[in-house]
Amino acid sequence: MDRVAKYYHHSTDIRKSYEILPLQGVWSWLTGKEILGRKPLWESNSSELIFWSVLWIFIGVWLTSSAIFYAPTLSASIALYIVGALFSTAGARYIVATIIHHGVHGHLYKSQKVNKTLCEILSTLLIVQPYESYRQFHVYEHHGRAFSTFEDKDLAAIYQLGFTPGKSKAGLHTHLFLTLLSPKFHLVFFYGRLKSNLAGVPFYRLVMTLGWWASLTGICTVVGTSNAILILLLPFVVFYQIASLLHLLTEHVWIVRGEGESVRDSHINNSLARFCGERCPESFAPKYAAQWAKWLAMHLLVHLPSRMLIVQGSLVCHDWHHRYGTVRQWYDYARLREMHAHTLSLEENYDYHDIWGVHNALDYVFTLLSQQEKSEQETGQLAYRLN
Repeated sequence: MDRVAKYYHHSTDIRKSYEILPLQGVWSWLTGKEILGRKPLWESNSSELIFWSVLWIFIGVWLTSSAIFYAPTLSASIALYIVGALFSTAGARYIVATIIHHGVHGHLYKSQKVNKTLCEILSTLLIVQPYESYRQFHVYEHHGRAFSTFEDKDLAAIYQLGFTPGKSKAGLHTHLFLTLLSPKFHLVFFYGRLKSNLAGVPFYRLVMTLGWWASLTGICTVVGTSNAILILLLPFVVFYQIASLLHLLTEHVWIVRGEGESVRDSHINNSLARFCGERCPESFAPKYAAQWAKWLAMHLLVHLPSRMLIVQGSLVCHDWHHRYGTVRQWYDYARLREMHAHTLSLEENYDYHDIWGVHNALDYVFTLLSQQEKSEQETGQLAYRLN
């Protein structure tokens, strides 16, 4: 099936089907899958992508504010708010899951002081985990020997939230739906974000946190509580946390490392590429009109929101990152992954896991979890984190 491409040429053929369309750079960005040898119009860098992620937030706040204060009609207000909330949440997730993520890896700039300073500022503004604690758990634990064990705080979070082996796939989907709507989930998640900015942080970070929270209190007082909920709380807390969980659930298959499986093999076996797209119809002939209509609807309603909200930046190729986590050119992820994938194909050693469609990645993860035996490990007290 197209949704799970187990071979290089299978996955590549899906991307090549987009060549029927103009603007290949757009489709490389949207799908996250590059065409081997394609020359982009310009070369990206860390500064450019930081700029775009921050700009998305400014666009989002401007649109949600316009929806509340300036929209002439209710329908215009709703439309502006939906688009604005999309940009606010997407920008916040991009900053945390891509910019700060690569900052703690030391990949944004050569100066680690600059990386740390930038991460501290951005994580304070978005009320997420500070630089040092994030770096410790992510770089040294998640990317190390703790990966795919109960010491991996990401895996622990998945299990602690109830997404455990042995449950039926239908049961896991139902549990996900209820979790995303659960006030308890959002309160616990947000409480963890607040606590991480207060407990065990350096004095300068505590001052930054308290100063920013005081500013937010002043903003909420000026715009009013109900407006603050719509402009700040929903996009940057509720929608953000929904996107965060969907990303976490689909980046790996979350199966505990088996006896005899090496750490490197577990990183390869349990990591997924989550490409955003699906095969284009064969031509623009009238008989394919219905297929193009479905294709367009899926891209507007599923693949584009997924790319913006769940698999921003290099997250779409997170499997490549787990193989080459020390490569500094993170912004060139799609081209570098494609080169490596092509080499593996020529060597007849292709072992990437290409999933087309984040919704299919979720189904794939739940399928594998449901096929595992129920864990004998007591998961109720696992140390975990959400960010």
